[in-house]
Amino acid sequence: MPEDNLCYCEEDTDKEELKSMLLSRNEIWMKIKDGSDTVNDSMRTIILSCVDSRVQVERIFNVKPGELLVLKNAGNMITEDILRSVLIAIYELSAKFLIVLGHTRCGMSILGDKNKIEHLMTKLGKNTLDKIEKQTGQDPLKWFGFFPQGQWCENVKTQVNYIRQVLSELIDGCNMPCIIPALYDLDTGEVKFLD
Repeated sequence: MPEDNLCYCEEDTDKEELKSMLLSRNEIWMKIKDGSDTVNDSMRTIILSCVDSRVQVERIFNVKPGELLVLKNAGNMITEDILRSVLIAIYELSAKFLIVLGHTRCGMSILGDKNKIEHLMTKLGKNTLDKIEKQTGQDPLKWFGFFPQGQWCENVKTQVNYIRQVLSELIDGCNMPCIIPALYDLDTGEVKFLD
């Protein structure tokens, strides 16, 4: 869909308008659905990518529903919940590969940019920041998992090294997936494998 056909929710968009828009698009999807409804992860591959809406993993790799298991969070970070999902995929779906897919211009790479950090802190507000620190016992910038500006490849490699270490402590070698670092270029659409 061309960019000029993007839908926008304005400040006064209500729940019913959103639901109507999504259901009309779902009708289009139902007419073209081309995947299996019984197979889950036929490629035996987990892809962890960023929650950024421009990183549409299934489209990037032109896969059908049922072929890949896609996990997403802000900054493609290995968190406790991602680890839980990876372990389930390894043992229940026999996942053999894990791709950590970062992307250029990731909004989580703000460390080192004083203006972006100040903007975030202002938007969140002192009350929220204090609550995050109290609940997590960590500095909010560390808890969010922000990484240095422009270091998208380095972040991917850090996540790959971390998941390798954690999985090697939790599972036996025969169940260890092949872990592959990759970077998606938002401008060109190209994926580069970083190993």
